[in-house]
Amino acid sequence: MIAIICATPWEFKSMQGMLASRRETDAPGGMRAWRGECGDREAVMLCVGVGKVAAAAGTMFLVERHRPEELLVFGTAGALSDEVRLGDLVIASEVVPADTGIAHSGGFNTTGPGIGGEGTLLFHPSFDAAPELLQRAVDAASSASLPHRVGKVLTCDQVVLDPELRLHLGESFQALAVEMEGAAAAQVAAGAGIPFLAVRGISDELSHDFQGLERALQYRGQSRRNLWKERMKLSVEDPSVMDRARELARGRDLALDRLGSFLCAFLGTV
Repeated sequence: MIAIICATPWEFKSMQGMLASRRETDAPGGMRAWRGECGDREAVMLCVGVGKVAAAAGTMFLVERHRPEELLVFGTAGALSDEVRLGDLVIASEVVPADTGIAHSGGFNTTGPGIGGEGTLLFHPSFDAAPELLQRAVDAASSASLPHRVGKVLTCDQVVLDPELRLHLGESFQALAVEMEGAAAAQVAAGAGIPFLAVRGISDELSHDFQGLERALQYRGQSRRNLWKERMKLSVEDPSVMDRARELARGRDLALDRLGSFLCAFLGTV
């Protein structure tokens, strides 16, 4: 069995059609799961929500409930290099928990999480993709004629919207993209001895600036009436914010279309 994790309902919807004999199955609160067949393999797909805690909790659920042989994390990401364009696939050779480390007056140094082992504490600055899965992903992207790059992907607890900060992160880590779940899922998979791979579609390029986007989001406990009131107010105060939000949605849709083509090739459903 292969387990597949994504973060958002849009990502989840884009991959449901790849499951034959699809049926909804148990999932933790706030998550949703489908189980079925992909080609000649059984698969379970889980939408976990956004962020490292959700990704770790969802991965642990899959490990304990379904005992998968492989774990794939997929979804959208932001570019950290001007060589990565909208809709490109980034196949992660390694995922880095980029905001886990030591902060002091001189700055921040990443260490990755500390994991206990044989009476000591070992720090993991990154988690490598399983070589066999990595090669399969490259072959699948190539066979589907999809633009793709292989490289480092960062996982942070923030949506990084500022172009200068993205450039700094890309240069500091020599990374191609940033997202919010991969390293957490990889850490759980590593602890369970399950081969791991993350593949991301680029929804926004390095130069895209989405400052103010958080004001357009829906929050828990907020009524729909209040949400639209806030969005209307925002569209008057700063009309460009809604334009940028629509631009991000268009980039998301392109990235998901490319990811769908990739998954068909990778999972053997074409």
